[in-house]
Amino acid sequence: MNRKIKLKWCPASAVAFDAVPFFDEGVQAGFPSPAEDHLDLDLDLNSYLVQHPSATFCCRVEGDSMVGAGIQTGDVIMIDRSLTPHKGSIVLAVLDGEFTVKRVDIQDDTLLLIPENPKLKPIEVGEESNFQVWGVVTFVIHKV
Repeated sequence: MNRKIKLKWCPASAVAFDAVPFFDEGVQAGFPSPAEDHLDLDLDLNSYLVQHPSATFCCRVEGDSMVGAGIQTGDVIMIDRSLTPHKGSIVLAVLDGEFTVKRVDIQDDTLLLIPENPKLKPIEVGEESNFQVWGVVTFVIHKV
């Protein structure tokens, strides 16, 4: 019923992003236009992806429970432990000793962990559950 997600841990400080050329203008997904005139500055991916370095880490995801949210097997997710999760947030949580990445929802005073895969059912977090949010997912990095 619920598929486990395997995670490979990586502290955000260990991810070395070199500055990448950044085109500050929006890029059309249709007809191509010359963009060289708009090459403005370098984009520091560390500062773009990591707001709170001491509270941020990343991990690689395995599993298909969040495909509807654009999180696929092999993706790297950035997690910020300093952020407070809200209804609708995607979080990395530990439920009864197992890590899971799910969307948080509250219905009728019941905490639910919602998968983004129609084949899977929401998980109700009961009062007897051992539950802890490790952080809020802030970015998903995957290859195209």
